[in-house]
Amino acid sequence: MSGGLVEGDVKAQWLNYVLGFTLPTRTPATRDGAAPDWKAARHDWQAASEAVDQQIAGLQAVLRQSADDTLKEIAEFGLNGLTGNYKVPLMRTLLALGDGDPATLQKAGSRVLGFIDAFRKHLENSEQVEVCDRNPFGVAVTIRATLVPALGQLAAALQAAAKP
Repeated sequence: MSGGLVEGDVKAQWLNYVLGFTLPTRTPATRDGAAPDWKAARHDWQAASEAVDQQIAGLQAVLRQSADDTLKEIAEFGLNGLTGNYKVPLMRTLLALGDGDPATLQKAGSRVLGFIDAFRKHLENSEQVEVCDRNPFGVAVTIRATLVPALGQLAAALQAAAKP
């Protein structure tokens, strides 16, 4: 997508109007106009991650109010695995990479890129993510639409940092 995480004002307005959700629209800072700056990409990832956490919490709250014991159980135990055990390790890795010292990014870049790609593939193919994003409970959940572009920004920033 060009122009940031949301392509064009119309899409951003639609997401806000239909889903009640606003994606970050700030274009990450770029180096040489080609790739997002590491700090900006990391910031955008954090914002996307927090937004999804809030959405999942909203879905859990609705499920907990249900008279159905199965839905209550899903709220308590079934939504934690949506990110396929990728999110927490990624967050640890991002903390370790810090503000993106070029030598550190170059050293860890290929390993982290592989991890980001696996996380992205999980999100794109997970039936559980699909079900949550299309839940019938009136709760706006956009796991895929929020996290996949943010992961793409992280990957682009790492790829740019790997180039001497």
